[in-house]
Amino acid sequence: PISMRDSDLVVSVAGDVLFDSGQISIKSGAKTTLNRVADLLNGQFAGYEVRIEGYTDTDPIKKSKWASNEHLSFERANAVEKYLIGRGVNTKRMYSAAFGPDRPRGSKSESRRVEIVVLGN
Repeated sequence: PISMRDSDLVVSVAGDVLFDSGQISIKSGAKTTLNRVADLLNGQFAGYEVRIEGYTDTDPIKKSKWASNEHLSFERANAVEKYLIGRGVNTKRMYSAAFGPDRPRGSKSESRRVEIVVLGN
């Protein structure tokens, strides 16, 4: 879903769509969505800075290799950033931010997400 946060345009992609549990490899099914986002960033929003925000649920990390939810959320945001760079989005316009379990949504699955934020629309 696409929404506004103050003057920023936010594209939210569910973590379960992007990644398997505890993983940072983007699922093949999510690439179509990210390709559309890349097209928007290279077209309509070509002049804007972009922040890739990673979020997790509040469950403590137990089984995966990640030290914390913040670390996992950064690695996921970074994976999305690298994918977008591979689709032609200029790396100088983007940066990743890790929020871990901060800013939760209505459910744990909704809290696990990556938000692609076009700054200052």
